[in-house]
Amino acid sequence: MQKTCLAIFYLTATTLIADCDSSHCLAETYQGNAPTAPQTCNGDWTITPVVFYWNIRQDGMEYAINNPTPVPVINPTTSEIEELNNLINTRYETPGSSWEFGFKLGIGYTSPCDGWDFHFNWISHHNRVSKEVETGNSQTNSLIALWSAFSPAQGIATYARDIESIWKIQLDLIDLEIGRSFWVSRRLSMRPHVGLRYGKIYQDFDLEHHGGSWSPRTMPQQDGFNNSVKIDNKFHGLGVRSGLDISWYLSCGFSLYSDFSASILSGRFNVDHSEDNRLVVSPHSSTKVLETESSFKASRAILDFNFGLEWSALFCDSQYIVKTRFGWEHHLFFHQNQMWRVNRAANTTAANGENIFDQRRGSLTTQGWTFSFAFGF
Repeated sequence: MQKTCLAIFYLTATTLIADCDSSHCLAETYQGNAPTAPQTCNGDWTITPVVFYWNIRQDGMEYAINNPTPVPVINPTTSEIEELNNLINTRYETPGSSWEFGFKLGIGYTSPCDGWDFHFNWISHHNRVSKEVETGNSQTNSLIALWSAFSPAQGIATYARDIESIWKIQLDLIDLEIGRSFWVSRRLSMRPHVGLRYGKIYQDFDLEHHGGSWSPRTMPQQDGFNNSVKIDNKFHGLGVRSGLDISWYLSCGFSLYSDFSASILSGRFNVDHSEDNRLVVSPHSSTKVLETESSFKASRAILDFNFGLEWSALFCDSQYIVKTRFGWEHHLFFHQNQMWRVNRAANTTAANGENIFDQRRGSLTTQGWTFSFAFGF
């Protein structure tokens, strides 16, 4: 049965050659699996614009603990603030996720010589997630700040009445690859490919703390502040990428597709972290609480997976081809979160407390729906 299928594929290839003025590599007798392309006699150029609707998530982004312990708004005592250290029936607050549109652009060429193809692909996805958690003047719960190195006048614990978080990400991936799509059976084709990938992943994580530890005090004396924490987590790198694309052909031009690839990028992280307090009263001066920078080289792995339904058709005596795809796509970026979390904790030997450092390692994921339209000629 396998020899019969290969004979059919070979006859199809030679039929295409018979309609051309010159012969090329497709006229050769195949010792292995015949290619699925090109569809035209002189090679195929393909342009593929893609629109997608993805969300983003990342580990280690908890920025506050919502504690049901009440703390008086005006001049709380030390013992009342100490109660915040009893973490019972609490929950972590995170930025969550947000759905945003993005785009891809693909340009490819399939050679008539054994069906080898060459592709350029660009993925661009910018997303922004914002969230505000507040207790107002409520004395039923408090927000323990997890990303502040501020040492309040009353000490013991740093908490807020209102915290606003803004997480922004800029993701750009550029792939250059070479591959070959070939028939495995009458209704199954595969396309192994290998190439280079350049990746740029820029993250901004901003926090605004209000009230609580930053409120004005008279016992002990403290003016009111607005607190701002800004963290930039940037990575860019270059590496190798390889994968396998699979298509199951149904009927009437429809098929199921499943694409998987893995890449390793060698690049550099740049992580900047700053924190400021600004007086809420005149002269509104700003005081630097924390300022750190980190730059280091590292390698990071990326996994790409997508599957869905495809429809394709040939036009004008097989000179043009149209393909549309709709499916689900998922990308996993390992250990992209390299932010340092710094807290100020009080103890018995240091009146102003001491810094506690914790690196929030975590992986980044993007996922969502993808629609593509490809035109080949």
